Amino acid sequence: MTLTKESLRRAREERADLIRDLHSEVTTCYRLFHGAAEGRPGLTIDRYGPVLLAQTWDQTLSAEELTVFLDSAEELNPVHNHRAKPVNFEAHFPVEPFEALGEELGMTFDVSPRHRGEDPLVFLDFRAARRRVRLECRDRDVLNLFSYTSTMGQVAHSLGASSVLNVDFATSALEVGRANVARNHPGTGSIEFFQSDCLAALWQLAGRELPRRRGDSPYIAPRTFDLIVLDPPRLSKGRFGTVDVVRDYGSLLKPCVQVCRPGGAILATNHVPSVALEDWLKGVRRTTEKAGRRVQNLEVIVPESDFPSFDGNHPLKMAWITLD
Repeated sequence: MTLTKESLRRAREERADLIRDLHSEVTTCYRLFHGAAEGRPGLTIDRYGPVLLAQTWDQTLSAEELTVFLDSAEELNPVHNHRAKPVNFEAHFPVEPFEALGEELGMTFDVSPRHRGEDPLVFLDFRAARRRVRLECRDRDVLNLFSYTSTMGQVAHSLGASSVLNVDFATSALEVGRANVARNHPGTGSIEFFQSDCLAALWQLAGRELPRRRGDSPYIAPRTFDLIVLDPPRLSKGRFGTVDVVRDYGSLLKPCVQVCRPGGAILATNHVPSVALEDWLKGVRRTTEKAGRRVQNLEVIVPESDFPSFDGNHPLKMAWITLD
């Protein structure tokens, strides 16, 4: 299977209505080709404002595919990032680092295609969740865990949250989030960026003492929140333990339940394709009940239509969990 002019044309036609609607909402960041479901596994093509970004994983672009990609760029700046290890960001043509700004639902974010990390600075499949947070965040205290560039926290801040606490281990990612604050509507509440191992921060927020043998960690006082965003990576090892969303999602969710106020909500995610949605949701309910709370409502959030699925099982699973 390969990228062709015809397959790219079909993908654009399938998105024509969505793209029109997104532009009317002042959104210039969206997926144009989702290879896993559109005929070329291991390839995605996204628009990020002025950038047309192709990403490949196992197999890089062939010469013919590269021509198709470059021809499709039109007025956009084409960038190809090959994500195989070791990462080769200069796979076919050099791109000097440059700043690019993109828009989503009227907000502006740094979407520079080359930076200190590997992933894009904004995850497009999380747009559906950001829409929901826009509706729910006003006058709420929000905890944004594994916040990366804190896009979700910025949304909550600009849309009226009382306070936002973004937590991530990567200083460079938090710096991007701080810079985005000045690009958007200044919320009336506070917004904080806390550099820390998320497990350590969660334990402290829940009133749990950290084991001294693990070494020093920035101190944060116990607090509770109305809305918690839990968006962990597949696997991460740190001084305070291992984040493993396949084998032990409960160790992350339980302290979130403990710091969630009555009537509050948790937006939880799982990115692992091999994890079945129903199995994950059963585990979410079980963990919540073991923590002594009742799930008032659990709503599944599905990625928007620029992320098609050939079998209806999206790799990104999202649940909005309202607690008693």
